Amino acid sequence: MAASKPVQIQAIQTNAFSKHEIFAKLISAGTAACVAEAITLPMDCAKIKLQVEGGTLFGTVRTIAMNDGAKGFFRGLVPGLHRQLGFCTIRLGLYDTTKAFYIENTPLNEGLPLRFAAGISTAVAAVCCAQPTEVVKIRMQAAKAGTARYAGTMAAYYNIAVTEGARGLWSGLGPSIARLSICNIGEVVTYDSVKQAMLKRQLMRDAFPLHVFAAVCAGFVTTTLTSPVDVVKTTYVNSAPGTYSGAIGCARDLARTGGFKVFYKGCVPSFFRITGWNLIMFISYEQLRKIVSKQLSAY
Repeated sequence: MAASKPVQIQAIQTNAFSKHEIFAKLISAGTAACVAEAITLPMDCAKIKLQVEGGTLFGTVRTIAMNDGAKGFFRGLVPGLHRQLGFCTIRLGLYDTTKAFYIENTPLNEGLPLRFAAGISTAVAAVCCAQPTEVVKIRMQAAKAGTARYAGTMAAYYNIAVTEGARGLWSGLGPSIARLSICNIGEVVTYDSVKQAMLKRQLMRDAFPLHVFAAVCAGFVTTTLTSPVDVVKTTYVNSAPGTYSGAIGCARDLARTGGFKVFYKGCVPSFFRITGWNLIMFISYEQLRKIVSKQLSAY
């Protein structure tokens, strides 16, 4: 019985480091995230508006619809897809491989510390690679109703690079790392933990109902954990250069002017958006991974 544990871990490592398995997870994670992003973007646009301008969810949706029409709910779609291809491909696609790496090279074993380490590591890598897509997405979504801050997505990248340099493209890097690390713990780690717990106790099979249950749990945990960081990140990234001394200064100013509740502005649309996103993304990911892995194995 004692010898079964190393054998099981070895099997996990071999599977995680398989070339076909890695490619299947990277492709599936990026594709599933883009599908989820496109479907849930309207709620994300409403959330960004609430965080920047305040008001109510109904009033925000009505303002967007009256001033910009249907296209107003899909502002930032292209950079949003860029963001998911950069962020989710890494933070989810490399999650299992990173877990296997830590098992092989560190004292960490199966459990929450291992999952936390893998989740935070892949989140940091994702932000460092793809932060410019986050900056462009937020600025395009946060533009005043009836206006366009940039002529287009590529124009936004170019304008920020020329006027603000690399510092502008990677502005809010600290808050984004904090936010995505927490988000990865809330989403990927929670989903992984709930799924494995249900399977271990044989309460559910590895099928659609379990994927839905784990995704909803992940959505609730993520919303609770990320709302404060999300508000600070959105405010800081969308502010003019020099407005705040830094992310901590931004958080301090927000708390002083709005109190604790300011950190949960937009949490209602955020919950529906994050939970919906998790449902679509994880269900799509589970199905795509099986299909893509099978196709790649044939070569």
